[in-house]
Amino acid sequence: MKRLFMLLSLIIAALVIVACEADNGTIYGLIYEERTHEERPYEDAHEKLYEELHYEDELHEAKYEYVEIEGIKRRIMPQGSLTVEHFLEDLAYMVYVLENNFALLDVARWAHGVDYRELAANAREAVVAMEELCEGIFMALVHFHFYPLMITGHFDIFTPTSYDWGISNFYGGYRGRKARMNLELMRSPLAYRFYGSPGARSGFYEGRRQVLGYEPTYNRIMGYFPGGMSEPLHTGVVTEIIEEGRIAYIFTGANMQVLRQQQSAIFNFYRQISDFEHLIIDVRGNLGGNADVFLNVIVRPTLTEAVEAPYVFQFFQDGPYVRRFGDMLFLSTTSSGYLTNLEEYRTAREVLSSNDLPEFNLADIERLDYGARSGRVSPLTHPSTMVSTEYAFSGKIWLLTDHTMMSAAQLAAWYSMELGFATRVGETTGGALGGPRTLAFMPNTGIIFYFDIFYITDSRGRPLEAGTIPHYFNREGMDALETVLAMIEEGAY
Repeated sequence: MKRLFMLLSLIIAALVIVACEADNGTIYGLIYEERTHEERPYEDAHEKLYEELHYEDELHEAKYEYVEIEGIKRRIMPQGSLTVEHFLEDLAYMVYVLENNFALLDVARWAHGVDYRELAANAREAVVAMEELCEGIFMALVHFHFYPLMITGHFDIFTPTSYDWGISNFYGGYRGRKARMNLELMRSPLAYRFYGSPGARSGFYEGRRQVLGYEPTYNRIMGYFPGGMSEPLHTGVVTEIIEEGRIAYIFTGANMQVLRQQQSAIFNFYRQISDFEHLIIDVRGNLGGNADVFLNVIVRPTLTEAVEAPYVFQFFQDGPYVRRFGDMLFLSTTSSGYLTNLEEYRTAREVLSSNDLPEFNLADIERLDYGARSGRVSPLTHPSTMVSTEYAFSGKIWLLTDHTMMSAAQLAAWYSMELGFATRVGETTGGALGGPRTLAFMPNTGIIFYFDIFYITDSRGRPLEAGTIPHYFNREGMDALETVLAMIEEGAY
């Protein structure tokens, strides 16, 4: 019987793979209507996908409960009733959602060397080979195999731990009562089906122990799994005078919240070093938060007059998990650096044809539908009420960068580039930037995944997800700080 079951599983997996290679009318065995630029039945397509998944299981006579979530009837299946077919279906649906809503998939491939199709194929193979039908182990397998894509555009598959944190501290969405759509989904019966199940939760941690025996897989920010991110050299803010009267140094901390907490100390430090020749600002290892903190604490005290805020271009893929936000889509949010549209959005091709974007990757246009120029409405000014303009730093400013700078730290590097604020030295930054997030379910288990909505580029068309390139890379055998100090001593700048 077990041999017959495995044979059936292999046949089903083969059919799934064949479906992946079928024509544009089929994605991983799920039927959909080919999308065009002229006609997009978003709501109908959204509901149709779930209608395709509402079939009666022929192998298990289970009684299903149906609940309505966001106007769509969803099936809540009992714990212990799922088969390998259900797991493959959940995996296939996640891939479908990513392909039709996640605008940064192609950037992940050409900028970070991560092809989601390879990850999905490896995950399918592991799921088919499962010896125990455990939802938690299924989640651990998918999480492990998609680990290289994690953080790209904030993509994540919610573990029990991240779910518990997010249910009371959800970050990355729109604000206000009407905008709490992601949080409401996290509190829905479909989410509780998995995350409220002690068996599923303990199964996940058992699955994590199992994958410890696998070959390590790599993520550009978090390092290898098993293993994880190495500890940073510092977590708190550091201010230091490297050479009296000449070279000062600020390390901005592990994230923007840490930096905000030390605002007064940094303003006092600015008063001490205002007449120095060089200021080195070290943002390496900063994992983000609120980009306004970097502007308010680091950039604005150096300004002597107002400067126009730079602009970006925000593109998006026109899928139902993006359109679900309706008129809220372009609201200014913390996670997008408080960018707002400066014009009406148009087709992506119209945006390209009417703007000079020499660094735009033209192949990416196939995944993008609409876009617009976006930015801050108000200029950036000196915080005169916090620190007098007489202490505005007038010397040479250096910004140290590395590949672990992500999210708001990525915005910090972008602002520095566009404003001409500092000379960047080090590595290309980590990206992880695409504005506010949208959240989706795997339809059978209720496992949650989310990702950023937008494909955001700088003024020349390079996506911020691909990172900001430094003026000078690290010299051989030196880190960024050593490189800058050598350049200062040589006068090579």
